[in-house]
Amino acid sequence: MVEDVVSVAVVGGGRTGAPLLESLMALPYVRVVGIADRDPGSPGALFAREHGIFYTENADVLSAKADEIDLIIEVSGDPAVKPALKAAFRAQGNTDTIIVHDLVARLLLTLAA
Repeated sequence: MVEDVVSVAVVGGGRTGAPLLESLMALPYVRVVGIADRDPGSPGALFAREHGIFYTENADVLSAKADEIDLIIEVSGDPAVKPALKAAFRAQGNTDTIIVHDLVARLLLTLAA
């Protein structure tokens, strides 16, 4: 049994991000800190608002919560997002938060199913 809580943010609330969010919320050792998606009507954005989770349209805004985030799962599908996130977190002095590639997230979703 995992005793530490892992704080996670998800970037991308579409066809991969939304089911991922639901799966993460069901795990007692995961705390979802925030969700970023450009579309405020995306399933992930709606899920965030329904569950009182921080939501932003701009993924870079998550860097303001850098000290609260252990992992960012980036499933936006936009290749420019990951470098922008890295730069924003570095600007906050954060080199500890891990940005998980979308292929890893998809693999985990497949294994969980």
